[in-house]
Amino acid sequence: MINLILQSIYRARRKKKLGGGIVLFALILSIVGNAMTFYLFERGIRPELSIGDSFWYSMISITTIGYGDLSATTLGARIGTILFITILGLTAFTAAAGMIINWLIEVQVRERSGIGRLYLKNHILIINFPNESRVRNIIDEFTSDSRHENDEITLITDRVESLPFQYPNVHFIRGSPLEIDTYNRASVAEAQRAIILSTGYDDPNSDSIVASAVSVLHRSNPDIIATVECINPKHEVLFEGMDNTSLVFPLQMANNLLVQESQDPGVSLLAQVITSNKKEGTLLSIRLEDMPDQTVSYPKLAKDMLDIDVNVVGIVRDGTVHLKFTDLFPMKDDVLVYIASSRLDWNSVQTTLAPVSQEVSQEA
Repeated sequence: MINLILQSIYRARRKKKLGGGIVLFALILSIVGNAMTFYLFERGIRPELSIGDSFWYSMISITTIGYGDLSATTLGARIGTILFITILGLTAFTAAAGMIINWLIEVQVRERSGIGRLYLKNHILIINFPNESRVRNIIDEFTSDSRHENDEITLITDRVESLPFQYPNVHFIRGSPLEIDTYNRASVAEAQRAIILSTGYDDPNSDSIVASAVSVLHRSNPDIIATVECINPKHEVLFEGMDNTSLVFPLQMANNLLVQESQDPGVSLLAQVITSNKKEGTLLSIRLEDMPDQTVSYPKLAKDMLDIDVNVVGIVRDGTVHLKFTDLFPMKDDVLVYIASSRLDWNSVQTTLAPVSQEVSQEA
């Protein structure tokens, strides 16, 4: 009989929802049935016995704990225990425990293989998987920033079956970066930014694939900030008209750095330091918000910032980089690029501007 029950439960389990319902029904039936028979037959010799005691006895018995404070002494109660606990209850409890364990294993397998769906918010997407070393380095570099060390990161690619490494805050979605369903499973609507890598430096079609991926990404979430790796600068036209998109040309930068280091030794070492979050003194930026009524020139601002160990190196205005800003005055939405050991917030920039403004007023 036990084998028959097990076979029935096993077949039902294969139908998942139906199986779960049957197992749950069997558990409830065994607990209630045993509690009722125990109460009805034992009540005659134990006047103090309550319904609560009967359910307590059923719960403890079905979990095989058995404290021994209550036990069946009458024939009817013992038969009820055999039928509802030993045969039905323990079988259903074992099946339920097995279903829970199987579900947990299935969730873990789905997470590792990237076929599940994520429920994240304000997370980072890394799209494409050129090779393990590059992806690991990018994750390490990104999380080395104190502001982003606890950010949730999701890797999207169809080139690997499972993640070859494990990070506590890195998730995996396996699927084509050109399909909207892939991004939906990655909870793209709640993501704050994305890094789109090339498919490989030796892939002549990489830039077109990346451009298509950015297009699909912005179709899924128009507000997401995309940082895109473009191999050939001539392919910049592929990304024209794409909002919230910044292009990085790694091979061009590498070639330029090789020439600079050859002509001016030491440039490469400095570039390694100021472009890494792992070392103190890195390139940072801040967008200027509301400006004070009294405007000052950038040279004066840069000199004052040197007093707090902040080195202003350039201004980005409307997509144009200004390295010479003698006659340049701050404007709203300017991007101030600087070198410092820690990030500036807008309040600290305002406090730096305030005394300068007062000085200008006094001189006037």
